[in-house]
Amino acid sequence: MHKRFRTTINGKDYVITGEKSAQHMDVVIDLLKTQLEQLHHIDPTLDTTDRCILMAINAISDSLSRENRIKQLEEEIQAIKSQNGMNFK
Repeated sequence: MHKRFRTTINGKDYVITGEKSAQHMDVVIDLLKTQLEQLHHIDPTLDTTDRCILMAINAISDSLSRENRIKQLEEEIQAIKSQNGMNFK
């Protein structure tokens, strides 16, 4: 079931739809606003679009790193199970 979540970011109103809870989206939006503000303090010459692109690049990079780490840990778990004669997933 899709839910609608309304928020204002940098003075612009947005409606976000998704399946996450309002509490989850509140945390996401608070983090987004914090990171936008941090980027503004780091380099005030960056416009909102540039800050958003940098945040997207960072988010995708973090996501790929986590996926790779999860895969590595799953492989390590399988290796340990195999060593112990526990051949199941």
